[in-house]
Amino acid sequence: MKPPRHIPLLLGLLALFTLMRWPGLLPWNFSPVYAICFCAGVYFRGWRAWMVPVAFMFVSDVLMNYFHWRGLGFSTFTSHMWVTYALYLGLAAFGWWMTDKARPTALIAGGALGACGFFLVANSFAWLSNPVYAKTWAGLVQSFTVGQVGFPPPIVFLKNTIASGALFTATIVFAVNVARANEKADAEFRLKA
Repeated sequence: MKPPRHIPLLLGLLALFTLMRWPGLLPWNFSPVYAICFCAGVYFRGWRAWMVPVAFMFVSDVLMNYFHWRGLGFSTFTSHMWVTYALYLGLAAFGWWMTDKARPTALIAGGALGACGFFLVANSFAWLSNPVYAKTWAGLVQSFTVGQVGFPPPIVFLKNTIASGALFTATIVFAVNVARANEKADAEFRLKA
């Protein structure tokens, strides 16, 4: 039995969106990562819901590390990466919990909410692990408002995080719904023929 038509489309979109992670293509924190992980949880079942987004992210991290960051003297594989990958799995779990039976508007809101949650946890971890921030209430507030010198303020990151979570999730949800509707129409046409 052939897999449903929306699965190859979904994999293609996830691959395209993964390529869009390349540094400089999109504004800071305007990333398809949140939607990739969330929608993998929504539309894939079993181990695929967890492994597909992690595999896409890992391969792209290896490529970006080798072809981009290495030349600048940086590495994407630092001690905090386990938190990032745990958050990817958390987004997939949130999508899995919502399932693909939810209305498109609920899924889009879920994508934006998942992205916001990712930002909050990642920024809290940055406050805990970055020596630039004092480990006080004022340091936590600084990490969420003005941020670190030399970088845009975190409020810009939050705005881009939520907007990209909603936009890329909406794109995936729309594409999958159109593909499913076409599949259903084709099946009905074959039954009538």
